[in-house]
Amino acid sequence: MRTSDEELMMKCRNGDMSAFELLVMRYKDLITNYIYRSISDYHRAEDLAQETFLRVFKSASHYEPKSQFKNWIYLIATNLCRNEIRNRNRRNTAFLDDCVAEDEDVNYSALMQDVSQLPDELYEKKERQLMIQQTINSLPDNQRLALLLVTYQNLRYDEIAEVLNCTVSAVKSLIHRARQNMKKLLIEAGIGESTHAKV
Repeated sequence: MRTSDEELMMKCRNGDMSAFELLVMRYKDLITNYIYRSISDYHRAEDLAQETFLRVFKSASHYEPKSQFKNWIYLIATNLCRNEIRNRNRRNTAFLDDCVAEDEDVNYSALMQDVSQLPDELYEKKERQLMIQQTINSLPDNQRLALLLVTYQNLRYDEIAEVLNCTVSAVKSLIHRARQNMKKLLIEAGIGESTHAKV
């Protein structure tokens, strides 16, 4: 039977380095990809993922399994993302990676499918990706992070609520507003009008 994350952290608390290494193996790719999608810089994402695990390790000695380990590590990563985005905004260089909002009316994920395309179509796809990036970049931080957590990390609303330190109803509202904002902005930009389909 698989040892739970919380049990592994309790072993880390008692000095078991192999337990910590197993946690890193379980979460390294997930956390790195989440951070990368948030800040659009893979090398920086690797650095921040390492910082996330360093903070986990430093906290191991007083760890208490009050909530799911997964929620806790995403909370640490989210705070690091917020700091990074805040610093970039101060320098006017904030830029996020592709994020496609699922919507009842518009299938944005269809815009991002990796299919064989002609050069003109590839150029058009690149333009659409850039527009989607800019749209995501224009969302308020909590909307953007909630959307990333639900779309790419497959976290449940209650888990996102814990990560963002808000209520489940607030998470639902954030995601709904983010999707509505994206739909409006992308349709205004001429993207999505011809892609009406159920997700």
